Amino acid sequence: MGAYVTWTLEALAFGTFVVLAVLVPYARRKRDYWTSRGTPTAVGYRSLANTLPGIRLQDRSLSRHRDDGKAAGAAAVGLFDGGRPVALACDVRVAAASLGNDGFAEDGGRHASLVPAAVDAGSAAAVLPTLAECVVELITSLEAVANRRLTVSPWTEVKRCATTAVATCVYGQPMVDSRIKAFAEQCAKALSPAGGGGRPTVTDYFAVYDLSSDGRAPSTDFKQIFRMAAANSDKIDADVADKQVRLDMFEFVTGTIEQTAALVTGVLYELARNQNIQNHLREHLDSELDEHQQQVTIDQLDRLPYLENVLKETLRKYPLVAVVRRVATKPYIVPGTNNRCTIEPNSLVVVPVHALHHDAEHFPEPEEFQPHRFPGQLSSAYMPHGSGPQSYIGKHFVELEAKLIVAMLVSRYEVHLDSSNPGTSPDSLNPKSFAGVRLKVVNRSGVREPRMYTSLQQLHKDNNERAGDRKFMFF
Repeated sequence: MGAYVTWTLEALAFGTFVVLAVLVPYARRKRDYWTSRGTPTAVGYRSLANTLPGIRLQDRSLSRHRDDGKAAGAAAVGLFDGGRPVALACDVRVAAASLGNDGFAEDGGRHASLVPAAVDAGSAAAVLPTLAECVVELITSLEAVANRRLTVSPWTEVKRCATTAVATCVYGQPMVDSRIKAFAEQCAKALSPAGGGGRPTVTDYFAVYDLSSDGRAPSTDFKQIFRMAAANSDKIDADVADKQVRLDMFEFVTGTIEQTAALVTGVLYELARNQNIQNHLREHLDSELDEHQQQVTIDQLDRLPYLENVLKETLRKYPLVAVVRRVATKPYIVPGTNNRCTIEPNSLVVVPVHALHHDAEHFPEPEEFQPHRFPGQLSSAYMPHGSGPQSYIGKHFVELEAKLIVAMLVSRYEVHLDSSNPGTSPDSLNPKSFAGVRLKVVNRSGVREPRMYTSLQQLHKDNNERAGDRKFMFF
C-alpha cells in the first residue's frame, strides 16, 4: 500500500512538472507577445486565462478595450482570441489601413469575387424596375395591416421582400408564388448556420443552379451580369467560371437579404421613436416626388438628400458590419509609434466599427438619432460596410432597395411604437435583436395618394402587361 501511495505521488509530481514546464513558457510567450512588438496589451490579457485556446473574444467587450487604449494614447492594443494574437484598432488610421490596405485579407479567406467589379450603383440601377415591383408587393401587403392599425415585425416583412428581390434580380426567377416560396426555403436553409453564429452553407440548390440564359436581356438580372464579368475576366479560367458565378450569386443570399431587413428595420424603429423626423422625411418626400411623373428612376431617388441622410444615420447607429476582422499578410508598422509597433503577418486585426460609430469625438451625441449630422460629420470613422476593396458585398443593392422601401412606406403609412407590444430594441452587436422589433403601421389620414406609390403602381402594371398574366403574392 505504501509503495502504491509513493508511486501515485511521484506520478502526480511528474505530471505537475510536465504541465508547468509547458504552461510557464506558453504563458510567458503570450504575456510578452504584444509588448515585445511595441504594442500595449489590453487590460486583463496578460493573464494566462485569457490567452488559452478555448477562450473566445467577445465583440461586446471591444468598445471597452478600445476606450481604454484610446485613453492611454495607443493606436492599437493587443488581445487574444482562442489563443490567437489579435490587434484591436483604436486609431481610425489603423482601422482604415486594415480595411483598405492590400497588406490585409479577410479572415478565413474569401474567393476572388466578381461582385466588387460587376455590381456598382449603375448595375444596381439596371434592375430597378424589377426591384420596384417587389417593393410594390410589400407596400400593398401592408394595406390590411394599416387599416386595422396592427403591430408587425418589420424585419419579417422586409425579409420577405428582400428574398423576392434576390430571387428575381439576382437569380432571374419569375415572380410566381410557388417558385419564390421554394427559393425562400432554400435561402432559409442556407442562412440557418449563420443565425447560430456559423458560416452560411452553400447548399446543393445554389451549388448547381442552372446558369443558362432564359431569354432575358443581359442586364436585367445579376446572373447575366456575373456571367459577362466572368467571361471578360483574365483572372478566371473558363472551366471554373460557372462555379465562380454561382459563388458570387450566393454572396447575395448571405449579403443582402437579412442586411436589407436590418437596415430598414433600424430606419423605421428610429422614425417611430422620433415622430418629428418621420414627419420631416414625409414632407421631404412629398415635396420632392410630387413633381415627378409616371416612372421611378435613379435620378428621382437621388433628389432625396434627407432620405439619404436618414439611411446614413441609421447605418452609423446600427452598422450592418459591427466588427470587421482582417488578417495581416505582411508586416504592418502602426502609424504614430516611431516604428516601435509592428503587426506581424498572420496576426488578426479587429476593427470595432460599432465603437467607432459611437465615439463622441467623431460623432457628437452618438446615441442620439440625428440625420442632420450628415454630410457635415461624415468622417473616416464612418465605415458601415467596411471599407476598401473588400468592403461589404451588395451594399449598392441593399441601399437602393432600402431607399425604395422606406420612401414608399413613409409616403403611404405612418409607423409608431406600440406601448402594449414594444418588442426589442435593435442592437448591431446582436443581429437577432432586429427580428424582435415591433411597430404599429397606420394609414396616413387626410392626404391624397402619394405620388411615389402612384408611380410604382404604374410601373407594376406595365411590367405585368409585358409579362402576361402571372400569379404572385407574398408567401
